[in-house]
Amino acid sequence: GAGMVAASTLAACATPTPQVVKETVVVEKVVKETVVVAATPAPPGKFELVHWAEGYLLERTGEKFEPYRKLVREKYAALYPNVTIKWEDKGWDEELRQNLVTALLAGTAPDVVVGENFFQQYGDLGALLPVDEAIRDIKDNLIPGTYAAAVTKGVTYGINQFTGLFGFERNPNVIQKAGLDPNKPPTTWDELLEHCEIITKAGKGEFYGYTLQGPVGFSVGGIFRVAVYMKQAGADWTKEDGTTPFFDNPKAEPVLDFLRKINKFTPPGLTFNPDEGQVYTQLFKGVTAYQICGSWHVGWAKESGLQNAMYSSVPIPKGGKQASIVVGNVINAPLKVSKHPQEAIALCKIFTDDDIQDMVYPVLGRLPSTRSALERLKPKVGDADRSFIEQLLTADLGILPQWRKDPQKLWTIYNELLTKVLTTEAPIAGLMAEAQKAALAVVTG
Repeated sequence: GAGMVAASTLAACATPTPQVVKETVVVEKVVKETVVVAATPAPPGKFELVHWAEGYLLERTGEKFEPYRKLVREKYAALYPNVTIKWEDKGWDEELRQNLVTALLAGTAPDVVVGENFFQQYGDLGALLPVDEAIRDIKDNLIPGTYAAAVTKGVTYGINQFTGLFGFERNPNVIQKAGLDPNKPPTTWDELLEHCEIITKAGKGEFYGYTLQGPVGFSVGGIFRVAVYMKQAGADWTKEDGTTPFFDNPKAEPVLDFLRKINKFTPPGLTFNPDEGQVYTQLFKGVTAYQICGSWHVGWAKESGLQNAMYSSVPIPKGGKQASIVVGNVINAPLKVSKHPQEAIALCKIFTDDDIQDMVYPVLGRLPSTRSALERLKPKVGDADRSFIEQLLTADLGILPQWRKDPQKLWTIYNELLTKVLTTEAPIAGLMAEAQKAALAVVTG
């Protein structure tokens, strides 16, 4: 049913796998030959605008989301009565990107494409339309972190539809059992380590301080959460150009050292469990006390039987800053091959309208992404959701890097670095240097 679809959509958004870019060269060639010359706008008349869309816009996801779809259709029809929107499902993430490559090569690309983290490359290749002009009037109301994944070389190519981010979740029952006060969450890494040690000792193998999702293959599930700590410490993953790996960034060393320390307070074997669902439900079951969590955990904890989970911002390092990473973050971008550029850009933009943004939380169960919608929503929700809204409005929000060459290889190298950090006592600086050498070999090879 719709619940299942919503859950699978969430899972899809929550754990993007990295993109493989084997066909970059082919796409580059095709884009240069066919796409760079913008399509000639079609004469007015009735036409269909094709939008490869995320799950909530698709009829098959059921009645529950129909009010949202209906409002988008009605508002768009008021602007362009001659246009029918056609929403198509072309998968998510890697499947979606493969479909886009194929469509660009075949000349069957849509007018608008959805996605989370692959826009920069297509922007660089000239396959997308810039939207800076179109968002000028609403830019102050948009949160930069929510569309940063579609900005490259100072040009914006996409507009956010709705968003999510990471926060900090605690099971007060476990914390109380260990004799600590669940109403006073740790606010620094040092406090967090101290709490986790006390809780793990008190648990005597029954419960533990922390849930850490570790490295698995080329999966970015664990990397996504590590990215929060990296952002807090100001440790960029990339050099100045934004695309060259910086796996030996000296600012990352304290982050990896912290992960090595906190991993000692996790349930045996859990860190390397590849099933994300099993990893995070341990807190709901009372096996762990603290974890980094996505904004969708508020509902997930309740559904899993933990009615009193508590939320705050992620503890920060000494000298660090409040920061988070956007996740389950949905962006729409207009394609340069569209014969209807003006209408395509208008469709991307309409999702930021107040009344459409106001439906995101009650109808979709996700978080809106404009300042005005978040401010309107804040007084209407519980403490848990309010904590995430506050962070969206105030924290420094980051995104994962979009590697241009062999992303899966690069993430595998990074995951191997994390594995060595968590399973050996080898000096971290040396492990980082090894990883950087391997990453540069991929990029320059």
